[in-house]
Parts: sequence; C-alpha cells; structure tokens
Amino acid sequence: MTMTIKPEEYKDLKEYWDFQRKIEYNKEKLRLMTKEMTGKVYNQFGMLDENELFDSLWCKLPQEAYENPHPSWVPENETYRLWNEEWPSKYQLPKPKGRPVVLRAKSNTGPIKHPYDEGW
Repeated sequence: MTMTIKPEEYKDLKEYWDFQRKIEYNKEKLRLMTKEMTGKVYNQFGMLDENELFDSLWCKLPQEAYENPHPSWVPENETYRLWNEEWPSKYQLPKPKGRPVVLRAKSNTGPIKHPYDEGW
C-alpha cells in the first residue's frame, strides 16, 4: 500500500504539503552532498560518517536557505508523493557525472628566487 498524498488532502492543505515537500527536497539534496563528502570531513573526535555529517549540517540550515523543488521532482519518500507521481522519475536530483576533478599545481623548476637576490 502506497502512502501518497490524495487529491482531496492536497487541495485542503496545499501550503502545508508544499512546505513539507520543500523540506523533503532539501533533505534529499543535502543527503547527496553528504554522500560525496563522506570520508573527507573530520571533527575533534575523528572522521564523521554520513549520518553525523547530515545531522550536523541539517540542524544549521535555516529555512530561508531552503530551495524550491523543481516542478517535476518526485520525492523518494512516498509519504510526500502526490497521487499522480511515479517513482523513479526521470526528473530526480542530478547524480554526479564523470570522474572527480583533481587540481594539481605546476612545479617550478629551479630554486626559489627572492626579490633582493641578484638576477631577479
């Protein structure tokens, strides 16, 4: 049994459901970001796992910073899906594409020169 939002419920409480879906969209987006950061973020006790990182970021995110979901976005959590939405949808949050970018500095050849050295 799916627990989607019925048309009557949505019509009666449109603002409520729109805000709940906005929260869910931002949670999904933040979860994707924390998956990418897992293993790269530490605190005074060591490396943060995915859930700790999500919790620490989510509690600091103000409501004013929430982004509106794309009109064709379908939530993963079926509690927040509308009666006419299917999962999976082709309009989901973007997944990272390609290999990660690695920036490397060029090495200078020769010794480091100081402005007061001869031949500068």
